[in-house]
Amino acid sequence: MHLVGVDIGFSKRRRSNGIAIFRDGSLVRAERLSVTERDDALRSLEPVDVAAIDAPLLPIGISEHLSRECERVFSRGVFQKRCKPGMSHIRGTGQTLREHGSRVAAHLIAANAVLTTEPPHPSMLFGANIVEAFPNAFLGVVVPEEDFLGIPKIKRGGKFDWLYDRWIAHGLFASIIAAADLPNDVGRRCETERDHDIRAALVCLLTAALVHTGNYATIGDETGGYFFLPPFDLWMPWARDEID
Repeated sequence: MHLVGVDIGFSKRRRSNGIAIFRDGSLVRAERLSVTERDDALRSLEPVDVAAIDAPLLPIGISEHLSRECERVFSRGVFQKRCKPGMSHIRGTGQTLREHGSRVAAHLIAANAVLTTEPPHPSMLFGANIVEAFPNAFLGVVVPEEDFLGIPKIKRGGKFDWLYDRWIAHGLFASIIAAADLPNDVGRRCETERDHDIRAALVCLLTAALVHTGNYATIGDETGGYFFLPPFDLWMPWARDEID
């Protein structure tokens, strides 16, 4: 099993991309990279079973101004306060993320670095096993409602790490590791990691592993693309009720 998780960053001044690679039964790489280092690493990959990218992945030819259903769903109801995504059709960060997501997918496809699914799954927008991870929702839907009811004030950009720390506090990585058929060493790395970008890459890697095992949920549509998330049986009741 060869899996890759990529957390997209586009800073020109610092290493803001996270990458996590699982191969031959081990986590062989988990680090922060610059944009150039990220692109070089992706172009040099051997074929992987699944790659999960934390960036908007839209069907080819879709307008950069399209408002995505998967993003709208998690901007409604209680999701809005608990795991809301950025709206990627908005000029600025949103559209830049779309650009980098497409760029990463293009590098993987051009290098023949990702295997294809035959027949293609309708959620696999590029005809290859490249999927969109959304770490905040991936973590958020599995966090108990009681944690959200007592949530402290969180500084801007800090929600992901708060959610991640809730997973550590509740021992939630163990159930995902089991569902994803990964060794316990990966779970221990997840529980001890403190770097924000590497944490996000590890969540992307977990997303890729769940897709590889066929144990996942998708939210979205063929027009705007899909978020790939934990299977519904691992969602907390509040999240299942809200998605219904």
